[in-house]
Amino acid sequence: MQCVPNDGLAWIADENCGVFVSAGRGSAEGSGTKDAPLNSLQEAVARARQMTGRVYACAGEGEGFDEAVDVPSGVTVYGGFDCGNDWLWIGDTTKTTLTAAPGTIPLTMQGIPGVVHIEDVHVFAQPGSQETKETVSSIAAIALSTNVELVRCMLEARDAALGANGAPPLYPPAVAPAGLAGGDACSREDGGDVAGGRTVRNDCDTTGDLSDDSVGGKGGDGRMSEGYDGASGEPRVSADDERNGGHGHEAGETALCDPGDPGKSRDAGMPGADATGRGAISAAGYAGVAGMTGGRGMPGQGGGGGGGERGASEGSRNCGGFRSRAGAGGGSGGAGGCGGAGGRGGLPGGASIALVSIDAVLSFNEVILKSAKGGNGGNGGEGQQGGEGGAGGPGGTVPMNSEGIFAGCAGGSGGRGGNGGKGGGGQGGHSLGIAFLGQEPPTEGVEIYHGTVGRGGTGASPDRRGADGVAMDVLGFN
Repeated sequence: MQCVPNDGLAWIADENCGVFVSAGRGSAEGSGTKDAPLNSLQEAVARARQMTGRVYACAGEGEGFDEAVDVPSGVTVYGGFDCGNDWLWIGDTTKTTLTAAPGTIPLTMQGIPGVVHIEDVHVFAQPGSQETKETVSSIAAIALSTNVELVRCMLEARDAALGANGAPPLYPPAVAPAGLAGGDACSREDGGDVAGGRTVRNDCDTTGDLSDDSVGGKGGDGRMSEGYDGASGEPRVSADDERNGGHGHEAGETALCDPGDPGKSRDAGMPGADATGRGAISAAGYAGVAGMTGGRGMPGQGGGGGGGERGASEGSRNCGGFRSRAGAGGGSGGAGGCGGAGGRGGLPGGASIALVSIDAVLSFNEVILKSAKGGNGGNGGEGQQGGEGGAGGPGGTVPMNSEGIFAGCAGGSGGRGGNGGKGGGGQGGHSLGIAFLGQEPPTEGVEIYHGTVGRGGTGASPDRRGADGVAMDVLGFN
């Protein structure tokens, strides 16, 4: 019994050679014979593995298989049969076709010991899709730790998808709290100090991490004979961040207290690094390199606390009939705004690869490998705007009918947080005949046609981009 197609004479498959499959004429209930073929190539492969190890697949109009097929070692797939003409072999002119949904590798070959042998099949991957905002490559076939023999086959990848641009941050910066009011003059009947407004803190969504907090300076306390200075806002990160708390009313002086100064606004975070390298291949296919997320902007400095005022301790100063009472407290400074989150990096463009080989031994005989265009990398996302600082708190008031005493001074407003840095550009996608890891594939018996590369996405400026893809017949990965 001759079970291998022969192009010398009109060759018709014998009924007992293996499992028969037809996408157009078969059915799920078929027995896998010539008269009752299956309609799924994957099911035919599964049955053949338990029988002769041979599959015979129809070719021609209406006979294309649209499914992902996993062929283990020890199984042979013969394509190119006219199932409307007693399964006559026509593989020299008409191939069995196999494809799958976008982002799915149509043909997987794997397993040892043994050989995966395929003849007269045209496998083509659909163009990549970006419907889910994720990079999708176009890869026709993958060989995993096995021995593969391809005869008169074509493996064809189509255009890969573009990498998505960096997504915007999900949540806005936390709202900076306003400063608190200082205590009113003469409000302590025991003559004790009147407190300035308490500090306010903006924890910038990272509770427990004090490094990115902004704190408004405490308002200066009021006393009978003088007012205390307001405290400076935090953080103070450089020599330029001078003290911004307001001066209190000094004892024996006529000059009144000073309000707190506004906090310093901050610079933007550092831009994210653009993608470099060539990516990686695995059993899942190809994964490119995304741009890095931009740095978070620094929090704005908190506003300075307002100065405190002196109270009623002399004959010329009274609190509406009362003496020996402390003056008004200063308002506390508003907290600074949080730094904006960094823009996310652009995603890598998909790769167009005819065949991925991972620790596989390949053999070709009249084989064609074709790839198309790699996808462009996504652009880095814009950094988030830094948050506005909170308003300064008001100084404490004076009671009606008071003489010679004054309201406490207001706290300064918080500084604006720095904008987030822009994300880095994503890597451009490759266009490859064979991408391999492990043993280098042969170049005999195969014609390879590659397409064009995807360009790297734009990073922080027009002259900064992620790495472009590579267009080669064969490219090794680590």
